[in-house]
Amino acid sequence: MKLQLTLLTLLGLTAAGASAQTALKGSFELPVQAYWNNTSLPAGEYKLSVVMESPQLSLISVRGEGVATTFLAYAGGREETSSTSVLRLESVNGAYVIRQLDSSILRRLYKFPASKSARETALSGTASPAMVVPVSSGSGF
Repeated sequence: MKLQLTLLTLLGLTAAGASAQTALKGSFELPVQAYWNNTSLPAGEYKLSVVMESPQLSLISVRGEGVATTFLAYAGGREETSSTSVLRLESVNGAYVIRQLDSSILRRLYKFPASKSARETALSGTASPAMVVPVSSGSGF
């Protein structure tokens, strides 16, 4: 955790001095509470931005419903040519976890693991179906 915060701080300082620009901006509405990395996002409206530090490494910022978080994400290529960007949520022990951000404009697929805190906090129970949440276009999205 300390290493990730240190890397995030260093990249933030590097991004401020370098020419990194926000590649994606958008918004989405979560119909249910979901975990993204170690952060619990209550149901509601959010703004999303992605700053590409390199072709594979990005900083993703999420803000809304009293939450403001930024984290590192690694991207893989995207095969299909969908015209929409979406978040893919999966149920882990009865709690929703954001597992992917599929960006149609950047042709990148970001995958996220279910964090330990999300797994520990999730209640055991019946599995809920997977969910797809559209990401509305903003400037450059």
